[in-house]
Amino acid sequence: MEGRVIKSFGNRFIVQTEMGTLDCGLRGRMRLDDSHTGTPVAVGDNVVVALEEAPHGVIESVLPRRNRLSRPDVHNPDCEQILVANCDQLVVVAAVAKPRLKHGAIDRFLLCGEKAGLRCLVVLNKIDLAPADDFEPTRQVYANAGYPVLLTSALEGLGLDGLKSAVQSKTSIFAGHSGVGKSSLLNALQPGLKLRTREVSYATARGTHTTTRIELHPLDFGGFIADTPGLRAIGLWQLAPEELPHLYPEFTSHLGTCRFDNCCHVAEPGCGVKEAVGRGTISPERYEGYLRIRESLQDGD
Repeated sequence: MEGRVIKSFGNRFIVQTEMGTLDCGLRGRMRLDDSHTGTPVAVGDNVVVALEEAPHGVIESVLPRRNRLSRPDVHNPDCEQILVANCDQLVVVAAVAKPRLKHGAIDRFLLCGEKAGLRCLVVLNKIDLAPADDFEPTRQVYANAGYPVLLTSALEGLGLDGLKSAVQSKTSIFAGHSGVGKSSLLNALQPGLKLRTREVSYATARGTHTTTRIELHPLDFGGFIADTPGLRAIGLWQLAPEELPHLYPEFTSHLGTCRFDNCCHVAEPGCGVKEAVGRGTISPERYEGYLRIRESLQDGD
């Protein structure tokens, strides 16, 4: 029968099927099928399973994926780690304070989503901790880049109706650094979820890791949400420097206006992207982030 992987731990997978959930292992041959991934099965995968003695089964094969959100494996950067497969959108969560708001972190998550072909939106959380003047410039940066931006406070229940509408009837991945409030938002959206939360460390001003594995959670109002482990950083899997400009939505209409066909949008004369930055059509913050990420890719990140 067919089913969908909703949770993984080690080499065991919980698969949702028409007969309910099954605790599944992998057929032996599958462990050697793909040498470029940490595991041949990811949360979100549609799979074919053989029923053993209920509630146990064996995953026989993985059906073709329509997309996947990946990063380099933490222990082996040459190996792909698929975080979630077959999703509709990526919800990038950042805190306006505690921990400090970082554009670079948001940009990297958005690039991962764009490369995976996911719809992306930005959530600025903990707006109860800072005056609007502090985070309004950031909201404008990403709104002008073409991303929906939602302002929320899980603690005070602000903006939750808009977030609920954005995720309803979709499979959404919530991603962001530790401590930004992903799990608190999900607990507020889906009462009874009871995901673990923890305060930001005052010693380091960073979040502490609370989510230990990825899991798809069904929503009472339709759809699924996946909470990802809090990440200090996210690497960009197999992203070439020349591919990078095409992953910035606000660059797209300017890429064909450069004097040189192979323009890198760094120091070349007659660059349409740089001219758009000068006019204010592209935000300087996003362009400066592009330069930093391009340099990191050339250095082998």
